[in-house]
Amino acid sequence: MIRKTLIFALVGLALAAPSTKVEEGLAKTLKSEGTANIFVTFRGGNSDAINQIGTLNFASRPDKVNHLVKNLKSLTEASQKNALSLLKARTASYKQFWASNELYIKGASAELIYSLAALSEVREIREELIITLEPLSTGGISINEEWNIEKVEASAAWALPGGNNGDGVVVSTIDTGVRSTHEALTGNFRESYGWFDPYDGTSSPSDGNGHGTHTMGILAGAGGIGVAPGAQWVACRGCGDITCTESGLKQCGEWVLCPTLPNGDSPDCSQAPQVVSNSWGGGQGNTFYNDIISAWKAADIIPVFAIGNGANGGATCGSANSPGDQEVIGVGSTTSADALAESSSAGPSVEGRLKPDISAPGVLVRSAWSSSDNAYETVSGSSMAAPHVAGAATLLLSRNPNLTYSQVKELLEGNTDRNLQDTGAECGGIPSTQFPNNQYGNGRINVRKALEAAINA
Repeated sequence: MIRKTLIFALVGLALAAPSTKVEEGLAKTLKSEGTANIFVTFRGGNSDAINQIGTLNFASRPDKVNHLVKNLKSLTEASQKNALSLLKARTASYKQFWASNELYIKGASAELIYSLAALSEVREIREELIITLEPLSTGGISINEEWNIEKVEASAAWALPGGNNGDGVVVSTIDTGVRSTHEALTGNFRESYGWFDPYDGTSSPSDGNGHGTHTMGILAGAGGIGVAPGAQWVACRGCGDITCTESGLKQCGEWVLCPTLPNGDSPDCSQAPQVVSNSWGGGQGNTFYNDIISAWKAADIIPVFAIGNGANGGATCGSANSPGDQEVIGVGSTTSADALAESSSAGPSVEGRLKPDISAPGVLVRSAWSSSDNAYETVSGSSMAAPHVAGAATLLLSRNPNLTYSQVKELLEGNTDRNLQDTGAECGGIPSTQFPNNQYGNGRINVRKALEAAINA
């Protein structure tokens, strides 16, 4: 996961006592600070809008996504009507999040927070989550420059009869940004509806960290560094150079669902990507992003997440991070020798879910870097593993754009390599030699095998 690595610190009834809706940590902040930046969630979330989509047939994917977004916005307006009345009476600074049916309020006072909590439709009020970035784990010499691409047999997948390199598919990352002028990335950047920066409102892609350029290179870079170099890419800057805010990440979540111009105007949901790769996360059993993920799935956007770099930097059972430990394709990290990376998080999740779902190369991976248009860097972390899997999903969708999330996941998990090194450990009572397990998941990704299975289906 982000390694500059992310410190994963992200991290009903009308008669209910309002104070029970206010998160304990928020209550403490109010006592010490007086105000806080908060998220207000509403009963039912976005489920009513999403459930309706599953009962309808659509002529095209753009029709489906447009209808979904219209439903989500209508639900948000209806759910938040009373809360907005309270806010407007106090001239509070706020933003509605229609994809997740939430309200974000800056500098909310205790009086406002407890007034909102008294509304029967309000489910929970909590403080905004913040991620802090650590220095990246860079450097080192890999066995060859693109061992990872060779290991997952990406080039063999491109060369298959009926094979492809991701052409016709649009992919996205939510990360620290991308250097779009880099020689490995400039050729397939989709300039129209291709960039959004919720922090600084920049008009064109940039990356002051390096992490986002590196992950996009693995996903879609040219010159042998990317799994799906034929795909077009777009990106949202979900993290600044030092921190990622929950509000920034959720603005990116909405943008992926219905992209806008860089200034936030002229939304066009037909421009939504088909795959989104996420190398960030935090905490365990944290559901804060689940409504965004559900909306992505309803729009036929495949969510891929790294599961983190372990407790205290080591592979520890039960250390998988959120959102990678939720209902997404969660990715662990392996070495060039097909061993589990020392830093790769492991399952099970706190809810008992098997994690990771799958693994991919994540140690000493060379990819594009943001310091110049021809810079490259060798970096380690599960952040590097996730875009391999996102790239594999891209090739499957290039072959068959009508594949569902479940079908993509099944093809990836059912066609892995499993001749992997025994860790000697058991997580959740499952040894690493028995598949699926809570260390390698269903095995290490093999792009050729997965695409071959899709071709022969």
